[in-house]
Amino acid sequence: MQRPPLYERSPLYYFVAASLLENEEYSSREVREITRRVALRKKNNPVDINDAEFKNRYRLNKESFKFLCNELKQKTSLKASSRISLELKVLCALSFYATGSYQRLVGMAKYLGQTTVSKCVKEVTDALVTPAILNTFIKFPYARADRDVIRNKFFAKCGFPGVIGCIDGCHFHIFTPKKEVEHLYYSRKHFHSLNVQMICDSDCRILNVNAKYGGATHDAFIWENSVVNNYMQSLHRNNEQVWLLGDSGYPQRPWLMTPILDAVEGTPAYKYTAVHGRTRVAIENTFGRLKNRWRCLCKDRTLHYAPVKCAKIITACCVLHNLAIEFNIPEPEPAEIENPNLTMTISEHIFQENTTGDGLIRGRAIRSILVDKINRLHT
Repeated sequence: MQRPPLYERSPLYYFVAASLLENEEYSSREVREITRRVALRKKNNPVDINDAEFKNRYRLNKESFKFLCNELKQKTSLKASSRISLELKVLCALSFYATGSYQRLVGMAKYLGQTTVSKCVKEVTDALVTPAILNTFIKFPYARADRDVIRNKFFAKCGFPGVIGCIDGCHFHIFTPKKEVEHLYYSRKHFHSLNVQMICDSDCRILNVNAKYGGATHDAFIWENSVVNNYMQSLHRNNEQVWLLGDSGYPQRPWLMTPILDAVEGTPAYKYTAVHGRTRVAIENTFGRLKNRWRCLCKDRTLHYAPVKCAKIITACCVLHNLAIEFNIPEPEPAEIENPNLTMTISEHIFQENTTGDGLIRGRAIRSILVDKINRLHT
């Protein structure tokens, strides 16, 4: 019987066959690697290190870490997966916030891949900025009793009456956004950024954060369109004599006190401006402490994400900043980061407005009363 002819296989056949074998081998290696990492995660407990090393790596102590995990379990949708516990997810995010790098974490915990770490950071960041968590850790003093506490602390520390917060904007470097929106984020300092408005108390606790605007947006515009501005106006309509302190980049209003730029040395106005600067330094200190603890926010650690995700990371770090203050966790050793001029009271961009506006006139009248009062207090 005659044998059937042999067909010659084409080069494409051998290429496809080789690719299938290679893919099968790669998949097998990937499964073995995942299995190895899962086994290591079960065997090693990253919390099982001494307290000093824990604070150095994660910027929180173990007590505050456990409290945070419990809050996230109860108030958010963050859950453990079949392979990674909720606690390990939170540690991944804390390490990233503390360093701004995935590499250190991947090298420190060899049982985590970079893709896994990135996913953990996203999940934890989303959980930290949910309203239930934000309203727990970042709270503006909407109750009269809370305002009285903050006002009395400011007065005891600095001798400036009526202050319930210091306000300013801070630019956080971000990666170049998409071309169609790039102009919204290019700041006057010639880099892409988010201009984040914050309000703090005398202990550098963040009372309000607004990370919605790009670096091209002026501080005064962000303030004029903020919820807190409307609330401060409502307090004054109800005859409550309290105010925020801002630099010369903000408009003078009855509820927002700014420095007097043309004050002559030795005059009551000069003394007012000096006390104003010593009090308002709290917000500059807040920015410095925030960036020193969570160094993903430093200018040499540009956030390589879309602006919306960058805003979430900044807000998440603000939550953790307040948590650290609540648990009295010492500041980490200072890094070589931006060192703002802590005595600066003059903004780089002075707010200009119509000098006949009713809000400005009433604001200056109240400021004049404050000038006389502070002069008497500090003689």
